[in-house]
Amino acid sequence: MLVVPVREGACQTQSPQQDKSSAEIKSTEEWQSMYLGKTRVGYLRSVTTPEMLEGRPVIRSRSETAMTIARFGQKVKLRVVMESLETTGGEWLSFVSTMENPPSLSTRTEGRVEGDELVLISTVGGKTSTRRQPWDRALKSPAWQDRLLRDTVIEPGSEVKLESFEPQFARPMTVTLKGLPAEEVTLLDGTRRKLGKIAVTQSLDPRTVQYSYFDDGHKTIKTQTSMLGTEMITWTVSREEALRELSGEDVDLAIATLIKTAKIEKSLETRRVVYRVKVAGEDPAQFLAEGPTQKIRRIDPETVELEVVSLKPGIVPDGLELEEVAARWSQPNKFLQSDDPLVVELAKKGVGSANSPVDQAVALERWVRDNVKDKNFSTLMASAAEVAEKLSGDCTEHACLLAAMLRSRGVPARVVVGLMYVPRDSAFGGHMWTEAFLNGVWVPLDGVLGQGRVGADHIKFLASGLDDEAGDGFAAFVPVVSALGQMKIEVLEVEH
Repeated sequence: MLVVPVREGACQTQSPQQDKSSAEIKSTEEWQSMYLGKTRVGYLRSVTTPEMLEGRPVIRSRSETAMTIARFGQKVKLRVVMESLETTGGEWLSFVSTMENPPSLSTRTEGRVEGDELVLISTVGGKTSTRRQPWDRALKSPAWQDRLLRDTVIEPGSEVKLESFEPQFARPMTVTLKGLPAEEVTLLDGTRRKLGKIAVTQSLDPRTVQYSYFDDGHKTIKTQTSMLGTEMITWTVSREEALRELSGEDVDLAIATLIKTAKIEKSLETRRVVYRVKVAGEDPAQFLAEGPTQKIRRIDPETVELEVVSLKPGIVPDGLELEEVAARWSQPNKFLQSDDPLVVELAKKGVGSANSPVDQAVALERWVRDNVKDKNFSTLMASAAEVAEKLSGDCTEHACLLAAMLRSRGVPARVVVGLMYVPRDSAFGGHMWTEAFLNGVWVPLDGVLGQGRVGADHIKFLASGLDDEAGDGFAAFVPVVSALGQMKIEVLEVEH
C-alpha cells in the first residue's frame, strides 16, 4: 500500500505507480561517507541501472556498505551487498543479499518471486537451505523508496507510508516517511546550508528514526541516526572521498555501549540481585524478559525494579509452574545446525559418560568453555557448524555452538540476548548465552564461563531460536539493541 500525503497533513491512498519506460529511468551512482560520531568508519555506494528483460523494462539496483569498527580493541570489518531486480513500478522480481565479516564465512540470502510465493535460498556457515513463504506483490524494494524520494515532495506535516521487505531478516515491514520543516545544516566543509528534512522509521524498529536532509533537487545530502549511544551520519561525497583510506582510529562499539553501574563484588557468584532499570521516555519492561530467573515490579512509567535469581540445573524452585516445550526448540535450523555431522560428533565427545539431560547439559557447557579457545571479537555472528569447525569466537559463537550441541543430544535449547556485568569496567555490556530446557524449566547456561550455573549478574532481554521461519530470528534483536544507548541500571540488593 502506498499512502500519498496532501498538504493539510491528512493521507489518502492510491494504487502503486505504474511501470515507466526504460527511457524514463536514468542510471545513477551515488557515494556516501559513513561516520560514527566524528570518526569516519566506511562508505556506502548505490547504483541503479535500467535494463530490458524479455521485452519489459526493469531496474537493477546494487548497494554496498563497508565499515570498520572495533569490539573490545579488535577490528571488525563488515561488507554488506544488496542486489535486486524489479519492475519500474517497484514490483520485486529477485534479490541477493550478502554479508561478509571475515574471518567467518559470508552469509548469503537469495530471493526469487514465483507467483504468490517467495523462494528463499540461504547459505550460512557454508550450509545451504531453501524454503518458501507467501509473497505480497505490493512489497517494495529499498531502491524504489529512494526513487520515490527523488520524484516526490513530502511537505512538512505530511506522510508517505509504503510496504517493503527486509532481505536480511526475511520480514515485511512498513516504512514511514514524514516531512519536517527545513533546517540549517553545517556541511562537511564547514559551510551552512538550508536543507529539506524528512524522518524515516521502520516498523521493525519504530524507536529508531533516520533523518534525511536533501537539497532543492531532491538529492540526499546527509542522513543521521541515533543508535547504540552514538550518532551514525552519512554524507553524500565523491567516489574519491568515500574510498579515502580510513585514519585507523576505530570506534569501539562494545565499550561505547557499556552501561555503568555500582561495583558488584564476586559478580559470578551472585545468587540474587535486585536492580532498578530506567529508560528515558520508554517502558523498560518491554525490553526485559520475565520468567523463572527474572521478576519485574513497576516503579513509574520509565522505571522498574528487576529481581534476578540464579537457577542451578536440575533443581526446580518451589512453586514454579512447569512449562511444556515446543518441538522447534529441538530441531536444527540454518544457524543452529544440530544435525551437522561435526556438531553431533563434538556433542557426543563433550557429554562423555554423562547420562541424564542435566548432567549432559552441564558437561557440554564446560566442554564449550574449554575448547572454544580463540576468544576473538572480530566475528559478529557465526553459525554453530562454522564454530564447530574453527572453535573460535566470542559469546555469540559460544552460545550458538552450545545450543546446537544440546539439541543434537535431544535437549531443547535456545540462545539468550541480554547484558552481563563486566567487573573490570563496573558496567553491563551486551552478552549472549544459552538456555536448556531441563525438568520443565528453561535453565541458563553460559559457554563462555562453564560454571554449571549462571549468576544473577546476567540480565535477560529475550530468548531466540535464531529461526526466521518461527519469527524469532535476528529481527527480534533490533528493538533491544536500540535500547542500549538509553538504559540506566542501579544495583539495589546483592546476595551471594
